[in-house]
Amino acid sequence: MSQTLKRKGAWKPDAASVAVLGALATVTARHDLSFAAPERSGVTGPRSGPSAQLSRASAAPTSGLSASLSASSVPTFAAAAALAGAAVFGARRGARSGATALRARGGDEDYYQTLGVSRSASERDLKTAFRKLARQWHPDVNKEPGAQEKFQSIAKAYEVLSDPQKRQMYDQFGEAGVNGMGGGMGGMGGMGGMGLEELLNQVFGGMGGMGGRQRRQSGPQKGADLQLEVKIPFLTACFGGEEKVTIRREEICDTCEGTGTKPGSGPSTCRKCNGTGTVLQVMQTPFGVMQTQQICPACNGDGIDPSSLCSSCRGKGTKPSQQTVTVKVPAGCNNGNQLRLRGEGDKGPKKGPAGDLYIGVKVVPSPDFQREDFDIYTESEISVFDSILGTSIKVKTIDGDADIKVPAGTQPETRLRIRGRGVPKLGKPTERGDHYITIKVNVPRAGTLSKEDLAKVSELRDANS
Repeated sequence: MSQTLKRKGAWKPDAASVAVLGALATVTARHDLSFAAPERSGVTGPRSGPSAQLSRASAAPTSGLSASLSASSVPTFAAAAALAGAAVFGARRGARSGATALRARGGDEDYYQTLGVSRSASERDLKTAFRKLARQWHPDVNKEPGAQEKFQSIAKAYEVLSDPQKRQMYDQFGEAGVNGMGGGMGGMGGMGGMGLEELLNQVFGGMGGMGGRQRRQSGPQKGADLQLEVKIPFLTACFGGEEKVTIRREEICDTCEGTGTKPGSGPSTCRKCNGTGTVLQVMQTPFGVMQTQQICPACNGDGIDPSSLCSSCRGKGTKPSQQTVTVKVPAGCNNGNQLRLRGEGDKGPKKGPAGDLYIGVKVVPSPDFQREDFDIYTESEISVFDSILGTSIKVKTIDGDADIKVPAGTQPETRLRIRGRGVPKLGKPTERGDHYITIKVNVPRAGTLSKEDLAKVSELRDANS
């Protein structure tokens, strides 16, 4: 028989086969049984022994081994066969128990490894691990290729291990022990402890099942806030005032008066989604049936029959319109300040509250004044003689002209101050900054003075030397 098996070259003995052959060999030696293999390719096994003979039947050829046993040897051979069967069962069970953990993703990782927990992990450990992995691999968060398959594997592992009964069956029999217990994820409900869907709602703030999306709000909604940059004249920014600006915003639809439906008819339920605003897409996956919740393509998530919507605003309740808005500018505002006009943004859909309008202030520069915070800076020029002798000059301020005295001996670039003539402070209009005047001394150029003036200047120089 060994010669026949060797020549065929397609069979390799495993542990179970070795156990069978060993048991049969023991019985053969003890009870003088002989075995003969069928003739194949001219090779015939040895035949010996008068008590019993295993040979080819003379009436018709058979495939495999034929047997002829004496009555006294039947019980012994049955015992040997039982022993061999027990050996086969034990060998297969041992091999199976050793591979029980290798069930997920093609047999190279089990459910515990998928969640990254130990086999003694508590229910709290499972929840913590699933939350962390769900945030990383949920298809609505992770757009990488394979993220959905990865998340399905994680969800399947959590579905099984979070249910005490399924977990016990999985620990004993592997994935085969839980495949028949409800199959798939079944909407991910009905599990022990906290359901997978509820846990996903906690993780993603109400996203629903895998790939789920919330229904669009179909009732009144707050209008959008608008932002606009407005140029404010210099003096208006200093003392406050009003400026008119033109904006384009959403206004209440004059056809449906903001309801979003045709005049004289109330909203009717969308037939495709039955008013829910969402539809379920069922997919068959290797892990079972998956349900994905998506916005209804017919009503765009409103849950209202498109045929009952206002044709003018297409169901929004608002239409874009150009409007003029008056902006009240407070005294003391400056570049970068932001003014908020409540209720001047887009009008809300379905008669919802209006949004706000935010005005970004950009002050137009002045050719006469330089402003730093709440102080004003200007320059005035005097002659060298006025610088020596002193004088009185008129300067321009944001309040109008003002007279100031320049003391004798004033040096070039001297800075004089007028207190309280600067910009009113924002929010404190009674408090103001200061006005600073930088004195520029005009020195006569050569050739601009007469000989008499030069002689006088020379005398003054000699007197002071």
